[in-house]
Amino acid sequence: MAILTKIRNRSGLAIGVVGVALGLFVVSDALNSNMGLFGGGSQVNNVGEIDGETIGIKQFDDKLQYNLTNFQKRTQNENLDEATRGQVRDQTWNQMLNDFLMMKEYDQLGLQMSEEELADMIYGNNVHAQIKQSFTDPNTGMFDVNNVKRYLKQMNEGTDEATKAQWKEFEDYLVTETLQRRYATLLKKGLYATTLEAKNLNIGRTQSAEVNFVALSYNTIADSSIAAEDGDLKSYFKKNIEKYKERENSRKVEFVVWDFAPTSEDTAVVQKWAFDQVAQFQAADNDTAYVDLNSDTKFDPTPKKRSDFPESVQNTLFNSPVGAVVGPVFENGKFSIYKVSGIKDDSVYSMRASHILIRVEGATDADTAEAKRKATDVLNRIRGGEDFEAMASQFGTDGTKDRGGDLGWFAEGSMVKEFNDAVLKGKKGDLSIVKTQFGFHVIKVTGDKTKKTVCAGVLERAVEASDKTTSAAYNDASQFAANSRNEEDFNKNIEEKKMSKRVAEFVRETDNFLPGYSDAREAVRWAFNAKVGDVSEVMNVGNDKYVIAMLTLIREKGKSNFEAAKDRVTADYRKDKKAEQLMENLKTAMEGATTLDAVSRKLNQAVTPVAAQTFENASVPYVGFDPAFAGAVSGTSAVNTLVGPTKGDAAVYAYQISKITPAPEMTDYSQIKAELSGSLQQRVEYGYFEILKDIKNVKDNRYLFY
Repeated sequence: MAILTKIRNRSGLAIGVVGVALGLFVVSDALNSNMGLFGGGSQVNNVGEIDGETIGIKQFDDKLQYNLTNFQKRTQNENLDEATRGQVRDQTWNQMLNDFLMMKEYDQLGLQMSEEELADMIYGNNVHAQIKQSFTDPNTGMFDVNNVKRYLKQMNEGTDEATKAQWKEFEDYLVTETLQRRYATLLKKGLYATTLEAKNLNIGRTQSAEVNFVALSYNTIADSSIAAEDGDLKSYFKKNIEKYKERENSRKVEFVVWDFAPTSEDTAVVQKWAFDQVAQFQAADNDTAYVDLNSDTKFDPTPKKRSDFPESVQNTLFNSPVGAVVGPVFENGKFSIYKVSGIKDDSVYSMRASHILIRVEGATDADTAEAKRKATDVLNRIRGGEDFEAMASQFGTDGTKDRGGDLGWFAEGSMVKEFNDAVLKGKKGDLSIVKTQFGFHVIKVTGDKTKKTVCAGVLERAVEASDKTTSAAYNDASQFAANSRNEEDFNKNIEEKKMSKRVAEFVRETDNFLPGYSDAREAVRWAFNAKVGDVSEVMNVGNDKYVIAMLTLIREKGKSNFEAAKDRVTADYRKDKKAEQLMENLKTAMEGATTLDAVSRKLNQAVTPVAAQTFENASVPYVGFDPAFAGAVSGTSAVNTLVGPTKGDAAVYAYQISKITPAPEMTDYSQIKAELSGSLQQRVEYGYFEILKDIKNVKDNRYLFY
């Protein structure tokens, strides 16, 4: 089982439909789960649709529950919060999409993996990296495939069905990963860049123009000076309707929040409980039974190192005899009392140290020597009486500098060897310098190494809002909801109560949060089942807040909606109207003018020189990012000719090119072609799954159920 745990931990959650997170725990029956997976039924029972075939809620929920159970076993966590459940739901959905979409692709292309190939990856000549890592002897660093064979033989001859099932999951993962890699390779092999594309890229990068321009920025005209009547905006919207199609389903929600976090009175109640428990806990004969009966968490009999306990109780716990009680202490929203239930020695030391990391800035011997000199100077100053923590804050180059270089307690072998050995050989107070792959470390041993571990019963209770507190908040929220059944009343009551109205501009159907508030799935789900103008009942957000929301806008993927796009339409309309005014002003200034200086004087605008404007670099000095102007300059072949007025993305321009430096001649475009091909292949590798979802018209109705 330990081997499987190592493999599962190394596998993590990433499995390889590129761009889609699939957990190892959701890869079982990857080769045949599409059979019988998709069923009929009415729309209300369908959690989604793929290429016209529906996914029934029962099929999805069965697989979800299986995955949740596996996740709980893998993480040894029975109580999953809503955010974690949401992640597992997403991974389950992605797995089902993968099973359906990708398995069809594999079948059509004839992609498969034979038993012989799988065996070769497990114990043959091409063993998978994760198996090598898991079966490598940590003492010798050597991998022996015979250890894999022995393990498999023992497993197959044994009766532990759970272990066999886990190994089957891992084999399925290997198959899935291999097929995904082969599919991606096929796609990438079909992509290449032409010589013409390489030439154009080279020209865009290296052909430059020495250009002078006069610009009239759109920012010089106030938005308020451009009238934007609804009729004009709607007409503009219709002319440019394709521009305003929504890329995904989203909702705009306005909401108010009632916080029922614990009050000082609630805290005092739990604090009194904690102090009352001290004597009883100390007198208890059976620590396990007492903790299980009275604590928020069960008794944990595992002996623990210093680093496993909070800093505030480490010293007292590790210097107290069996039976001693420490606390109460208040940390992380709960009162805790610790009782030493057992003491034993570990097989490895626990050590404590602080360090100041001086990195080697460069790859030369001189760079290394300079870093060593700096580290030595820091060490000598500390030995001369300067404060270690202050020196760490001043000279440290890693995250520990902000806490005086403190690394806390750590287990022997958990640091790189050179660092580990230096601390292991030292005693409390010792100072030294050691070089590792990260640089030079000035080390101070801050604790005597020890193999001591402590088993402590922990009696704890979280400070939570009382019924009185939650009821008061709920009653207030309920009254607000009853008096706010439409938009007018909703806003009127907010104003009268002087409440703060929050706005969630783009809420997506799979979101689990509202801006600033986690665990808001109930509110998100409501938003996707409501009509514009609807006001919700009281809903929970997290464990300590109530929310009442109003739906103000619906955006639907692939559709253009004027109200949804009105802000963007207004901004674009005003920008175009500004461009019309400025183009006319510039046109007037250019009449009769033969030089840019003449235009500049008429407009009282400075001439801006640019030494080398390229097509690829669309940043324009003193104007900003303006690819339209960069493209216009690159497309102009006339030299010493006044050009304009030209409409750009940030301004309108009159310009004059004084010199064009052509792209250098190249006889070999292979390097640029390889760069272009690599970029294309990377985009496809990370994007093909989303493209398949669009092609197969995937519909996700999970928001109706979760």
